[in-house]
Amino acid sequence: MKKVVSFVMAAAMAASLVPATAFAAGEVSATAKVIGALEKGKDFDGVITEADAPELQFKITGVDYQVTGGDTPTVDVTVTLDGAEFTADANDEFEALVDAPAAITVATKDFAKDEVTYTFTGKFAKDDVVAIDLASKMTKVSVGKTATVSVDSKMVTADDLVYATIVDKGIKASIKKTVNVAVEEVTELYSKGLTIEPTVDGSYTTGTEFTMKLSKGFEFANTAVAGLADWKIDGNEATFTATTDDEFTLEGIKIEATTAKVGDVATIKITAKNVGTASVEVAKVVDYQVTLSVDEDEDIPVIYSGTDVNNTGLTDDSDHMTLEITAEESFPGAWSMRQGFNFTLPEGVYVTDVDVIETENFVQNDVAAGTSEWEAAFEAAYKKADYTGFEFAKRVFDDVNVTLDRDPATVTFQLQLVADPTFEGDVVLGFEGSLVDKQEVTVAKFVKPYTVKAEQNDVIIDYRNTKIETPIVITEAEAGLWDTNAVFTLTVDRGDMIQFEDDATFAVNEDSSLELKDKKTEDGELAFAIKSESDDEAAVVTIKDIELFMQRNVPAGAYNLKVATSMSTAYDKAALYAADGKDNNIIDDVSDYSNTVKEAFINVVTGGRDQDNLFTTKVVVPVGESYLIAGEEKVELDVPAYISAAGYTMLPVRAVSKALGVNTNNVLWSAEARTVTIMYGQRIITMTVGQKVVYINGSAIPSSAAPEITGDRVFLPMRDLATALGVTDITWDAATKTATMNGSK
Repeated sequence: MKKVVSFVMAAAMAASLVPATAFAAGEVSATAKVIGALEKGKDFDGVITEADAPELQFKITGVDYQVTGGDTPTVDVTVTLDGAEFTADANDEFEALVDAPAAITVATKDFAKDEVTYTFTGKFAKDDVVAIDLASKMTKVSVGKTATVSVDSKMVTADDLVYATIVDKGIKASIKKTVNVAVEEVTELYSKGLTIEPTVDGSYTTGTEFTMKLSKGFEFANTAVAGLADWKIDGNEATFTATTDDEFTLEGIKIEATTAKVGDVATIKITAKNVGTASVEVAKVVDYQVTLSVDEDEDIPVIYSGTDVNNTGLTDDSDHMTLEITAEESFPGAWSMRQGFNFTLPEGVYVTDVDVIETENFVQNDVAAGTSEWEAAFEAAYKKADYTGFEFAKRVFDDVNVTLDRDPATVTFQLQLVADPTFEGDVVLGFEGSLVDKQEVTVAKFVKPYTVKAEQNDVIIDYRNTKIETPIVITEAEAGLWDTNAVFTLTVDRGDMIQFEDDATFAVNEDSSLELKDKKTEDGELAFAIKSESDDEAAVVTIKDIELFMQRNVPAGAYNLKVATSMSTAYDKAALYAADGKDNNIIDDVSDYSNTVKEAFINVVTGGRDQDNLFTTKVVVPVGESYLIAGEEKVELDVPAYISAAGYTMLPVRAVSKALGVNTNNVLWSAEARTVTIMYGQRIITMTVGQKVVYINGSAIPSSAAPEITGDRVFLPMRDLATALGVTDITWDAATKTATMNGSK
């Protein structure tokens, strides 16, 4: 029989739902909790009848049966009480307390006054529930005493789950939501009211006197409350009498922040005469502000980047909509329109539609402004921000007149988004302005529909059939994502000079079941299309046996690998947001993205031609300064050049690449060999720390100085570098401590 290792977690909580979870050591695992925990007054006789009893519930979370020979699985469960004793005193009475699934039989294996062991026979199914009524009698009924239940079993273990508590008479007070109020402003408490209830039945009676006292800095503002004929206020105190002996709710209470400051919290202390007290927080003092929020219980939508809203080329059915976003002022009039405000989006993310779902309490030209006015405002703001965000103008709406009867202004909307193929990650919507606090909320997430893996390939021009030793691997983001007929095309920078040859091979991982068609090299590009979608596994397309055709005059340097797809083609044509459907720009008009998937995929280490006068730039090096001059360009240095002990000008390696105007990929450092390699034109120049020799295309030439390591940086002798480049005109100005390398003109 397969064994599953058990880990136990138990919890004790004085609440109506008290969960405890464990993973079984046997064939079944479950969680345990108490349903319907009781709170009783000190006059309670301690008897918990079966009709009133809380339930001990087990919910089956996993099963793993492997029985043979017709055996029926069994599991024992021991239930132990503390602070109480069972009222059952026979096997059949204990079994009558259990409600189990029809497939399970229950037998009492053993029992005592405070403990019973049950044997459950049969096969449980996942999500089955077993309930045991905790009909019992508490052994002590003074205030604060509890009755708890513990469980010991292979399938679940839990300790001290409270199912009954003796409490003194008293009151409870609650409000579902606190409200905001500004300094010296009045606000009404949460619209669903402040609820008061007895801790136990009979705590108070009809006519009991209640006093409500606000914390310092706040006062009650209304002289009447619906349903209370005797409501009276005196500054921060209010009094009334209960109209019931049960739970009741007070609605419409208003308070004023008279001397409270920003950040202070309004707390109401409620006292029932000769019964008890309770406190509840009802409001918080805030500055003039607008709160930006989304529903945190909703999952963040996942959208594929580089696709249009129709997901051309993909099977995804996403509508590209964000979470619902709500902007709400903290109190009526807090959202001042005297200055503009902005909604910002990450670079590379664009809006194709705005759905204004609901607006309340906005005014435009003294007329109520609704969803259509807000959509027009969004359109104008998006255009004003050059389609990179929303820039709302001053006084886009009127300032709202503040009255006690007006609710805060609020607008709820969704954005329909697309993103550049290179964008990946969370979409954070920002909110900012001169009269509002800067805020951010995450409204969506973009992922790439595919990834491309490729390595850098250092090549020497060989005209035709230059081999690329490493493959290109394209991986689908998830199984079944690429739609039938979706097309992928790969190119290299400078396609006029570097092209793919015709003999590349395309392979797909067998587990995906994806099939390709139109696999070819055409006009120097690698291309393939999807014949049938992948199934259980995401597709991985591997392109290998790649060869290049290169013109003989290709400059040395790095060339990127790029990919275009039917997804990105449709994306370029996607229309940006325009509420009236007119004057639509398209993504390609405003976006500035690269479809590069591997920088320096091809690194040409020798140029197409070499000349005797190879280096033509004048390089001026002020020793000790944090810059050099290369031609007309001032190049900043992170460390300055210096004069070595032997009297030679030494240049930091990274300054060399700047001075030569070459890609940093062509200045290489091998820490193991302590060697610097510079690839410039058709020359490969190698110098090793501590060695007075320069290798030019493999030929050794004696040098006057050796490279040095100073301050963990590698420095090269300027004179010997110039010689390797074919420059013989080197001057030194002792007065200004400036070395100059005069390249041939």
